[in-house]
Amino acid sequence: MPWLLYRVVRDRPGLLHDLTSVVNNLGLDTTSGIGNTRAIMQGVNRDPIPFIKGLTTEGVELINVINESVIPIAFSRRQFINALKNVLQQVGVQELGRTLYRLGYEYARASVTEISLGNPITTVRTLLYTATAYNRLAFRSFEVVGDEVKVEFETPFDEELDSAFTEGYVHGLINTALSKLHVIRTSRVGNTYISIARPYS
Repeated sequence: MPWLLYRVVRDRPGLLHDLTSVVNNLGLDTTSGIGNTRAIMQGVNRDPIPFIKGLTTEGVELINVINESVIPIAFSRRQFINALKNVLQQVGVQELGRTLYRLGYEYARASVTEISLGNPITTVRTLLYTATAYNRLAFRSFEVVGDEVKVEFETPFDEELDSAFTEGYVHGLINTALSKLHVIRTSRVGNTYISIARPYS
């Protein structure tokens, strides 16, 4: 089942209703959806590519079409973090942090490997907007200048646990999509996390 991935440029009352109407009026029945005030994913019943120019409405930007089977799995954030805190008490902060980082990294690697989206930049942006629709983070920007890669995001779902999973996820996306090992450093400025990656030498 194809998925339409949108960035919410300007949230407004009735946005989701209008977007669903536009999609349905083109003969693409929406089968399911997930998202928030930053990003929206809508599943449709058939190939949307012939209708690509008409698949938008005021307030959203179509980021990409994902032609893969995506089955969203939701967790209660509060309950998931509480479970991780219980594990933290048993195994220690450092061990859990390393494990979560590695899980995030491998999750990103599997996502890039299994979902072919064209060029590396498009792949990273698409998967960061997908993570935003899933409420795992709020993607802000992605840029490549020379050999340096910079990703900015806010509100990682695992912020209470030092954002280890999210930071591993960003690192895994960059390394896998760009097919090159990078050293990455993430810092926080106010509410914004800034990950800067440079090729490993």
